[in-house]
Amino acid sequence: MENCSNLFKVSALTAAMFGVVAMPVQASTESAAGDQYVEAINEFMADSALNASFIVDTRSRTRTTPEAGHKDGERWSRLNYSSYNAILDFTSGYHDGWLGADIGGYYSGDLYNDSLQNGDDEYLCNEISTCNNLDWGAGEGGQLKLYKAALKFKAGENFDARFGMIQANGNGTIGNVWSFVPGTYRGAELNANFGKVKATYFIADQYTAPWLLSDDDYAPALWSDTSWGITHSLGLQVDATKDLFLQFGVGQTTDVRYAGDIDWGPGGGVLNYQEEVDTTGYKVYARYNINDTMTIAYDFYGVDDDAQYEGLGYTTGLSFNANFGKVSWMSDVQYASSDNDRDVNPRMIYTYGMTNGNYSLWWDALSDWNKSGELSWYNRVAYNQGNGWNYYLGLGYGTGGKSAAEGAAGDWDYESEYAFNATVAYSLQAGALKGSTVRLHGTVLERDEYAGARSADETDLRLQVIIPYSFN
Repeated sequence: MENCSNLFKVSALTAAMFGVVAMPVQASTESAAGDQYVEAINEFMADSALNASFIVDTRSRTRTTPEAGHKDGERWSRLNYSSYNAILDFTSGYHDGWLGADIGGYYSGDLYNDSLQNGDDEYLCNEISTCNNLDWGAGEGGQLKLYKAALKFKAGENFDARFGMIQANGNGTIGNVWSFVPGTYRGAELNANFGKVKATYFIADQYTAPWLLSDDDYAPALWSDTSWGITHSLGLQVDATKDLFLQFGVGQTTDVRYAGDIDWGPGGGVLNYQEEVDTTGYKVYARYNINDTMTIAYDFYGVDDDAQYEGLGYTTGLSFNANFGKVSWMSDVQYASSDNDRDVNPRMIYTYGMTNGNYSLWWDALSDWNKSGELSWYNRVAYNQGNGWNYYLGLGYGTGGKSAAEGAAGDWDYESEYAFNATVAYSLQAGALKGSTVRLHGTVLERDEYAGARSADETDLRLQVIIPYSFN
């Protein structure tokens, strides 16, 4: 992707960040640079943190869609892998109370992979190990990725800023893409605190998903060949009362150009592109504490995108959470709609994996529950045993989406869907590896397709091992 602006040279910034990390934790008082150098280094490192995580994600996901030589309704394995992330994250203190630096990177790969392959023997991208593009090459790309390298600034207790390869803090319309490691924006963030009010301005001219090494990796998948200029957002959050939290956001992405017609044959490519558009995002969130054990929240995320929605597309929902000692319960209701009945994605660029929005309802239940006109309801009951063992069981149901015959557009064509999922997890309660977690999660998703539509049922089974470690 070729961006309209170039905020800074990443290579120079990266070199500077590595220079910071290489500084000694405690410099010698006999340093040739003198006592002032020693004092500055000690101050810089005093409030620093160096944290690591090692994660193994083992997954088996099936579909019944007629793809890869399989008949409609025949269940086949789409993802079958065990991949890892080794993450190292450094956060500095502030020199002279105002200047600091953060840097983070990760190494990834596959322990084994028996997922779907293409004609070049590349494995389907799995969002955990780095890929050649958004479709193929899991575990085959360059394995080391620097995902954060930023200078940070502070002016007293009320103002702070970050500049470089960064992540959004979520106050506004811009968020971070899913995975164990966040995606990377090339840009800046400014925060101002006024008592109970926090304002955030975020701007970026480039983004890479966690499993991609470069923004050039989007185009080879053809369908994801999308370019854009800048994305920016203004967010405002306020503790209106002791029990009421509010958040508002408005954002814009300029010069968004989506792929048009595609030649999928050998040697094919994108034949044309849609007309460039500027998209606008809107965010409203409110959470109220009913009492010490119950909360209710409202979330709205909308995008004005003339290319994808011919106007407005939005998702909105209510969430209720209650805690009864070791037992907790959540109940979420969500509705999605767009002006042209296309599936809705809560982000300012429609293309998958290319930036993200800030939306709170996510049920880890395979479906996005995002067909235009679809009303969905999810309930989950969880039990915390108190000794490191945790369990939950959830059930979701959605219906109301229009059919393709009625003009709806999206990945699947179904009248209703339901899913049930469950998780068993154990976390260490003490010791150097406190917080290390083993998590087994499973989902079964069934859909009632419209007449003539292809089958779209799925299952998912994941075993995750997460080991955090702090060097502090």
